[in-house]
Amino acid sequence: MDRRLSTARVPAPSKSLLLRSQTGDFDHNRWLFETKGTYGIGNAYWPQDNNAYADDDGGGAGGGPVKMEDLVDKPWKPLSRKVAIPPGILSPYRLLVLVRFISLFLFLIWRATNPNLNALWLWGISIVCEFWFAFSWLLDQMPKLNPINRAVDLAALREKFESVTPTNPTGRSDLPGLDVFISTADPYKEPPLTTANSLLSILGTEYPAEKLFVYISDDGGALLTFEAMAEACEFAKVWVPFCRKHSIEPRNPDSYFNQKGDPTKGKKRPDFVKDRRWIKREYDEFKVRINGLADLIRRRANAMNARERKLARDKQAAAASSDALAADVPMVKATWMADGTHWPGT
Repeated sequence: MDRRLSTARVPAPSKSLLLRSQTGDFDHNRWLFETKGTYGIGNAYWPQDNNAYADDDGGGAGGGPVKMEDLVDKPWKPLSRKVAIPPGILSPYRLLVLVRFISLFLFLIWRATNPNLNALWLWGISIVCEFWFAFSWLLDQMPKLNPINRAVDLAALREKFESVTPTNPTGRSDLPGLDVFISTADPYKEPPLTTANSLLSILGTEYPAEKLFVYISDDGGALLTFEAMAEACEFAKVWVPFCRKHSIEPRNPDSYFNQKGDPTKGKKRPDFVKDRRWIKREYDEFKVRINGLADLIRRRANAMNARERKLARDKQAAAASSDALAADVPMVKATWMADGTHWPGT
C-alpha cells in the first residue's frame, strides 16, 4: 500500500495561546480586543478615542490608543490570584460531609426497603421528596468540598494598567473611575465616628486618587454629620499616606487599632513604630473632636442666637426708642455653621 506524507501544514500556535498563563485561564483581555467587546474592563484597557494621552494642543506624546501589539511581548497574567484555604479548616469539613453522606445513604436505603403498607401512596411521596432533598444537598456540598477564594493581584493590576508603555509614556492610570456612596440618616442612631471610619477606609484604598470619588448621602441633613465628615477629610491627609507607606490592613482606623496581635508583624521599615505611635495619637485626638462636635454645635448655636437677639433688640430700640418694643423681640433659634452662616433648613 502506497504511503504518502500529508502536505498539510500544522498551524502554529496563535498569539492568544502564547499570552495565556500556565494556569490555562482564558485570556479575556485579548478576547475583548479581537471581538471589539465594549463591556467591563475593555473600556478602560482599550480606549475608543484616537488621541488617548494627547496633550492639550492635540499633538500629545501618547501616539494613539493602546494597541494589542504593545502587549504581545508580555505574558498574560490573571488579575486575581487564588488564596489557599488552610487544611486545618478544609479537612475537618470534608470529613464531616463524608460522615453525613454515609449516614444519609444508609438512611435512604432503610427507608426504601421498609415501606409502609398501610399508606403506600404516602410512603411513595415521602420517598421521592427525601431522595430529591438528598440530591439537592449533594449538589450544594460538591462545590464546598474544594472552594476557591480569589484576591486581587495588585502587582499584576499595576503592571497592566499603570506601567509605562510606548503609548503611555507617563504611566497614567487606565483604571476606570470609581464612585462610592455612603448613606446615613440620623447621627444620633448612626454615630458619626462610624461613618467617618467608613469614609477613611475608602479613601485609603490603593486606587488612583483622581479616579476615586466618595459621596455622603445624609437623609437627615444634619450639621453634625457634615462637620464630622469635614474632620474626617482633615484626618485623611495623614491617615492615607500612613496606610500607603506601610501597607496597612485593614484601612479602617478603628478596626486597625483594635485588632489583636503584633502590629509590627511583617513590617520592615525602621520608622514604622514611630509613625504608628504618632498616627495613633492623631486618631485619638480625632475621636475626641468627633465626640465633642454635638456639644460644640449646641454651644455655638446658643452664642450666635444670643448675639442675633441682642442685635435685633438694639435695632428696634434705635428705631422706636422704646424698651417695651425691644422686649418683644421673638426668640431666634437656628443652627449655625462654623463660618457664621445659617445651616440650611433651620
